[in-house]
Amino acid sequence: MSYNFRYSEEAEIDIFDSYLFYERKKLGLGEDFLVELEYAKRAILISPFTYRVVFKNKVRVFIIQRFPYSLYYIINGSNVDVISVFNTNQNPTKWKERLG
Repeated sequence: MSYNFRYSEEAEIDIFDSYLFYERKKLGLGEDFLVELEYAKRAILISPFTYRVVFKNKVRVFIIQRFPYSLYYIINGSNVDVISVFNTNQNPTKWKERLG
C-alpha cells in the first residue's frame, strides 16, 4: 500500500522553529536536521506499522537518531499524519495536547 505523508500545521511550526534554532547554533546544522527528517519520512513510509504505539493505541513514534527529536504520527487509512516533531527535552505531555 502507498501512503501519503502529511505534517500537521503544528508539526510544520515545530520543524521551522527547530531549523532556525540549529542554524543559529551552527550554519548548516538546520539543513542536517531537515535531512534527518527526510530520512524519518522515508523510513516511516516504507513500513509505517513498524514503529511503536505509544498513546491511545493509535499514536506511533519514530525516534530521530542524530537530534533529540521524535516524530509522533497516526495512520489514518492511506495517510500518515505527523502530529508533532517533538524535542525530547520538553515536557512529554506537550505533544499529547495536540490530540484534542
